[in-house]
Amino acid sequence: MDRSLLRTVTCVLVLFCVSLAAACRFSPEAIWEDEEDPAAWATPTHAATTARPSRQAGEPPSVTPAPVSEISRLEGVSHWLYLIDVDLEMDVVERIASSAHDMVVLDLISSEEENADYPMAEVVARLHDAPHPKLVLAYLDIGQAEEYRTYWREGWKVGDPEWIAGGDPDGWEGNYPVAYWREEWRTIWLGGPGGNIGVLQQVLDAGFDGVYLDWVEAYSDENVAALAKRDGVDAVQEMIRWVGDIRGYLRSRCAECVVIGQNAAELMERDDYVEAIDALAQEQVWFDGGADNDPPGDCPLPRTGADVETRAYRMSLSSACRKVHDRYPDSTLHVSSEEFLHYLDLARQKGLPVLTVDYALQPENVAWVYETSRSLGYVPFVGSRALDRYTDPVP
Repeated sequence: MDRSLLRTVTCVLVLFCVSLAAACRFSPEAIWEDEEDPAAWATPTHAATTARPSRQAGEPPSVTPAPVSEISRLEGVSHWLYLIDVDLEMDVVERIASSAHDMVVLDLISSEEENADYPMAEVVARLHDAPHPKLVLAYLDIGQAEEYRTYWREGWKVGDPEWIAGGDPDGWEGNYPVAYWREEWRTIWLGGPGGNIGVLQQVLDAGFDGVYLDWVEAYSDENVAALAKRDGVDAVQEMIRWVGDIRGYLRSRCAECVVIGQNAAELMERDDYVEAIDALAQEQVWFDGGADNDPPGDCPLPRTGADVETRAYRMSLSSACRKVHDRYPDSTLHVSSEEFLHYLDLARQKGLPVLTVDYALQPENVAWVYETSRSLGYVPFVGSRALDRYTDPVP
């Protein structure tokens, strides 16, 4: 996920049917460019169906519920805000503070090279002290290097250092999947000799209540997989170890800190991963957008596995969404909602709270996602692909 648009921040004081045929899997504003009637294909079937087998794992293990004590802080979360590509100035902070959101996911802005002096701790404290106090989590991309962070060094590029595996497969500029098992990458996060302060300590120093981990699915990137093969390691197992080590670091210093893993839902088949997180968040369960917010959302995923890569599905998309579909063959527009829902249901069986993140701006799509996600027992958020807009809680 690209966050390369650097924010101009002033350091100040503390700062988702209406009609099922229209909303179910298709943007009501889709541009039909074929004589075939898409409505004959877009059947208004409920989203919760059984998925095809995982591409990443074998038969699921027996269901082992997560310890209740580890997820208790998330039990009261029914409305949450995901806002990471935005100028967090005083007016935005105050708007969040005065809202009824229970949880907020924010970028660690002080880890950006141009905003290293941003008063992150004051902002977190303000949200803690709000009339409706917030659980505040730090967004962290643990599977990609981002060239605008303070840890980035001049001259770094793909292959130099060797653990920078390649460019972002979805087109987010300035983001590079990495060999996250390499010690150099781990040191950036965990710290090292000579008093080197890692990113996780910065999170704790700012007073965050935990972390929201992105790019857990880095093991599925072809360049990362190639480096793992060269190094003789199991990329999936290494990611599970990496998340576990992050959890261990935080919990040893903050016993109540929350760890949420985003995407990589197939890891719900792995009890060792389930034990490493307190909740699963899944992006683009029903709607996605494009890299660099083009388009910002309202691109419906294929409803079932049988619909993936079909002409009918492709022609149902708006021109902007079709462009994303054609340009990025590994994007979520080539995966079905059905598949994601299988794993989200498995997460619930194992006792994990499930959060959904969809990208839509059209009111009928936004309303449909909130209603559908909640009916399945999930906690939804719907916003723009860039996650750059404040949104009020949806009743």
